[in-house]
Amino acid sequence: MASIIVVVIIFVLLALAIMFICQHGGWEGGCGGNCASCHNKCADQDAAKKKK
Repeated sequence: MASIIVVVIIFVLLALAIMFICQHGGWEGGCGGNCASCHNKCADQDAAKKKK
C-alpha cells in the first residue's frame, strides 16, 4: 500500500513540474518552438531602443 502512495506522489510532482516548465517558457527557451515569433519580439525591442 505504501508503494502505491509513493508512486502517486511521484506522478503528482512530475505533473506539477511539467506544468511549471510549460508556464515559464517551456523547454525551448521561451519560444515554444516558434523561433520566428521570438525573433520578432527581439527585433521590436531593438528598434524601440534605437529610436530613443
